[in-house]
Amino acid sequence: MEKKYFPFTEDAAAGIATLGEIKIIERIRAAFEKISPPAPRGIGDDCAVLPAVPENFPAQTAGTPKRLVTTDSVIFSKHFDESVSPENAGKKLIRRNVSDIAAMSGVPADAVLALVMSGDVSAAWLDRFLRGVAEACTECRVELSGGDVASAPAKHFFSATLALTGFSENPLLRTGAREGDFLYVTGTLGGSILKKHFDFRPRIDEGRFLAALPDSIVRACIDVTDGLLKDHAALLPAGTHAEFAFDSLPLSGDARTLGGNLIRRAFCDGEDYELLIAVAGTQTDFFEKTWREKFPGIRISRIAKIVSGAENPELSRRLADARAYEHFVSKESSEA
Repeated sequence: MEKKYFPFTEDAAAGIATLGEIKIIERIRAAFEKISPPAPRGIGDDCAVLPAVPENFPAQTAGTPKRLVTTDSVIFSKHFDESVSPENAGKKLIRRNVSDIAAMSGVPADAVLALVMSGDVSAAWLDRFLRGVAEACTECRVELSGGDVASAPAKHFFSATLALTGFSENPLLRTGAREGDFLYVTGTLGGSILKKHFDFRPRIDEGRFLAALPDSIVRACIDVTDGLLKDHAALLPAGTHAEFAFDSLPLSGDARTLGGNLIRRAFCDGEDYELLIAVAGTQTDFFEKTWREKFPGIRISRIAKIVSGAENPELSRRLADARAYEHFVSKESSEA
């Protein structure tokens, strides 16, 4: 029988309401002892005092590093459910934020964490969630510098939001692709609901590699979170579309296990956390050769060419009424 990890408890004595804010913060401080530097850079003051650039920033060029800032959340019943362990829910929070930094060729640095919880959240579940956060911070070299704790106005509510900084000398943007460029994707697509949505590795090293290539090879980049259908459109110049090589889509084993319309899974399942990259059409051979030399164990697939014309009738025909994920609008878009 599959184990369930509900964050909430009917035992009032086991809920965080019995602890109060001060004791909850003490537990957070203890859980993050190894990933939170001493105050004032870490927990202890009204604000964290951070260096302009972290001392261990691995500079690649003579350029001045730019600061990157991103924020993302995990909310129970929205981004994870009782099938996901508390540790993996905590890891997902860190990794999905780091994935945004990686997509812009950055190195993650300092973060602050905000928790909004109802009083019936289990103290034991929270301890395990914090443990997962700490483990992922260590894995991704993120320092926790503080945050906030607030009570929710209703029962059965848990939300954790991370604000994360990073640095890059040459940030990769979503804009810059041109007609004639090709789209590549790392790893595989589809089926993330089985495991990958919480068990993935942000492409930090790969993003750094892309930004270090000679100018005009990598035009644009994004991480695939809402699904290939939506995210690829963010890279397209006005008046163009992506002409996909559908047979070249790198489907995951989990997508095949789930079955159904596999093309739809590749485009709409989402939460792949892979990099989608626009590469200059004249540089594809060099790009692929260099990638294979640098990352021989990481799959890279050429999946589309950017061509003129805003409409893609073949994509529309294959996906019919499929919809990419969009907050406040989307329901499940993938076939079960």
